Amino acid sequence: SKSPYRALFAASLAFTLPRPPPLGARPPSRLCLSATDVASASALLAAYDEGHRATAAQPGSEGLGGAISANAWAVEQPPAPLGEAVRALLAAAKPGDGRIMLGFCADDAASGVAALKAWVTSLGLPKGTLHGMDRDGVPLDMSTFGSVYIKYSSHSLSAGDPPGTAILSGYGGDFRGVYFNPQLPDGLFRQYAVLPLSLFALAPAPAPEAAEGAAAAEA
Repeated sequence: SKSPYRALFAASLAFTLPRPPPLGARPPSRLCLSATDVASASALLAAYDEGHRATAAQPGSEGLGGAISANAWAVEQPPAPLGEAVRALLAAAKPGDGRIMLGFCADDAASGVAALKAWVTSLGLPKGTLHGMDRDGVPLDMSTFGSVYIKYSSHSLSAGDPPGTAILSGYGGDFRGVYFNPQLPDGLFRQYAVLPLSLFALAPAPAPEAAEGAAAAEA
């Protein structure tokens, strides 16, 4: 039978983000996100967070803290509304230079860094230094490092670090995904988890043959 929490998340999709104006319509002189839009995005992500937590807490759930069961539940959720909600809260945070915190739980350093790059690039967040993959400037062999946790902040994490700095460390848990913690002007604490690592993905690089063909066509 279907989980009641899946139904809860599905019901939350009734909260819709504002649609673009019809073709030919005059756009507003200043785009802004109303309280209703923030409320809708927050409600959708809160419903996802609640469903994720409840799935992990169910009797018989698998993995440390029910993480494996929660991971499986997360994969079944429609990604597009989640991505729209994340973008909506990010847009609401920008006017006040609100801090965006992300926490990536991944199988290994390669997949964690790939997800970090995809989220930061897709959302237009600042890119800073990534700590934890070298020792005194010498790259470490991360192939046998195991699962990782990457902490990212759009603001500086410590003195001397630029905005967009991230720290990679070992992780012993079973959750796989992203913790999303946006700071909005209203001052309310918001953290939603654990969102899919693949919620935002970079377009694959073109094959060398395709790139050469495109260059030839432009010549």
